[in-house]
Amino acid sequence: MMDTPWYARLFYVPILNFLVSWILSLVIQAKRMGFPEMSAPIRIANLVSFVGGCVLLWFVPFRINAAFWIGVGIIVVGQVIFGLGYSAMREHPEQKRIVVDWGIYGFSRHSHIIACIIVLLGTIIMGWNIRSTMYLIVWIYFLMYIVFTHYAILYEEKRNVVKFGQEYEDYMKRVLRYFF
Repeated sequence: MMDTPWYARLFYVPILNFLVSWILSLVIQAKRMGFPEMSAPIRIANLVSFVGGCVLLWFVPFRINAAFWIGVGIIVVGQVIFGLGYSAMREHPEQKRIVVDWGIYGFSRHSHIIACIIVLLGTIIMGWNIRSTMYLIVWIYFLMYIVFTHYAILYEEKRNVVKFGQEYEDYMKRVLRYFF
């Protein structure tokens, strides 16, 4: 496994996705989007999760095959969802409400999290190898990531209710947390 060239490892994919997402936000000018207000422990957990995921992905090689292209397609879907979220977060003169409930945020309150999960899923599929122990560990990481982000979303929603009040509570009643 370590005979895989340095450039054929999934390690680079989340970093590239982060850069693409960041560039998308700059190009689309998502001025209303900021980082959610997080406590220091949650911020540290996010950083550890990202770095830990990158470290795990260093040990997962990929080959250019059908799984690779399926993974790329899934990542593109995730990046499109990011783009739709950034587009909704642009300054819209006709939209004066505090809570963004238009665009993709009219279908999902946390489409940005769904996009992250989709991109991570695509990344993992790119390295498809069910006989590799490290690959199975990456799947466990993925499942733990989903659970962690779900609880982070619950925490964020509580903070948004305090911050935005009744408008956010009404938004929570109208729009699903996820797409399903």
